[in-house]
Amino acid sequence: MSATNCPETPRQKMISMMYLVYTALLALNVSVEILNGYSLVDGSLRKSIQIADARNVNMKAKFEDLAAQNPAKTKEWKAKAEMLAAKSDSLYEYINTIKRYIVVLIDGEEANVDKTKDNYLQVSDEKRGDLDVTGTVGVGEVDFPFEGQKIKPVGKTLKANIRSYADFVKSITDTTKHKSIDETFATPDGRGHDGERVLWENSVFEGMPAVATLTMLSKVQNDIRNTEAEIMQYLINQIDAGDFRVNKIEALVIPDSKYLIKGSKYHAQIVLAATDSTRPLEIEVNGKPIVNGIYEFGAGATGKFDYKGKIKMKKPSGEEVIYDFTSDYTVGEPSATISADMMNVFYAGIKNPLSVSVPGVAARDVKIDITNAKQVQTAKGWDITPIQVGREAVVTVYANMQGKSQVVAKKAFRVKPLPPPLAKIEYTNAQGVKEKYKGGTAIAKNLLITANRIIAELDDADLDVKYRVLSFSLNSFDSMGNTMVDMAQGSELTAKQKQVFSRLTKGKTVYVSNVKAKGPDNVERTLPPVEVKIK
Repeated sequence: MSATNCPETPRQKMISMMYLVYTALLALNVSVEILNGYSLVDGSLRKSIQIADARNVNMKAKFEDLAAQNPAKTKEWKAKAEMLAAKSDSLYEYINTIKRYIVVLIDGEEANVDKTKDNYLQVSDEKRGDLDVTGTVGVGEVDFPFEGQKIKPVGKTLKANIRSYADFVKSITDTTKHKSIDETFATPDGRGHDGERVLWENSVFEGMPAVATLTMLSKVQNDIRNTEAEIMQYLINQIDAGDFRVNKIEALVIPDSKYLIKGSKYHAQIVLAATDSTRPLEIEVNGKPIVNGIYEFGAGATGKFDYKGKIKMKKPSGEEVIYDFTSDYTVGEPSATISADMMNVFYAGIKNPLSVSVPGVAARDVKIDITNAKQVQTAKGWDITPIQVGREAVVTVYANMQGKSQVVAKKAFRVKPLPPPLAKIEYTNAQGVKEKYKGGTAIAKNLLITANRIIAELDDADLDVKYRVLSFSLNSFDSMGNTMVDMAQGSELTAKQKQVFSRLTKGKTVYVSNVKAKGPDNVERTLPPVEVKIK
């Protein structure tokens, strides 16, 4: 069996001829010449098995020697070799059991079951043409009696065991051998003279002379022993197949970082790197090849970035091996952090975003602790929610350096309540853009009548705090000077309130008052009124 081209050996050609002869065994009377032919083939197969057995014994001994010299390097392949030997012996002995069934059922007390190398499970010459027993043993419709017990026909089980053995052998070899293994242990169904499907087990057992079936079983045993020998040699070769030849050795210093913080430790790995200068490596980073093992780039955006790649090498056997790798780097801004102490403020009742960075330390290795506040880590940093107004919140920053967490900074923040929001009327300008009117100055009537709702927001653009209007009133005056109050629940103007806006004339004034709003701190506030004047 070869890893690439698989020309038939003389033995395989001989076996193939056996299949052709089988198709001629249609008559009940089989000639002596044909029976003699099978006996000769069986004898040849048994000689081949003996040779393969001797090879296997030698290779098992070689494995033991290699394991004694280098147990760690040999361990994986020796374990596979032991599994191969065990499974080979198991299938081989199962076939011997089937042979014993056939020989004993045919010859009875005269059965020759002496397990010697030259005289091994053979049926007598007088009964070797028996056409009934093999079918009973292999594919009979009822269990057959054997030495006081009932035995189920073995054909289907044998077929499954052969397939299982082939699958195992493929699992411990490379793919180049799979086709040859499949061909060696093929159990294909065929077609009869009438075109009907003939199962593999029927073609081996049913209506076959006993000596023919025994020869076929010997052929499978021979395949087992020869495959065992070939794969055993393959496993021995694999012990050194992963070794690489090198002609250049150099010392490398690989530091965790060249940027240190006072109080931290410098950590570097010093190694000898062995390479083969006659066989350049193929290296890819993020799917793109690099030259001479140098990966360089211009740092653009800030943040932490990961990259991955592959190094391709060829073993002395020609097999390509791929080594995957991953790494990361961090890009920071080339500037110092400057802060004004008077602006160190957290507002109570909302989530205050906080960003913390430590030069030379990845973001994932930076942690914080805080007093008088709750903290939640986010993708960009932390959200800080103060607890008590008027009491400082102190942030302590920790950095993990060389596996040890240490304090690198502390900073205190004042905690203030949110400033009150203002009520505003939202309207649409001539360009279709939403704008806000907070009163005090006159507004054109054509803009005011586009208004649909009252909003509440902080006048400080630096604070993005959302408020929800719960209710409000619109105060207007009739011709007698009496105050008319129209209430609205929620933020939307009612139809009646919109009518008030539409009836206003130049110089008239109305008030949006008693505006109730609630912010993220869940505190309900009453906002100052909005004086609405018409131009």
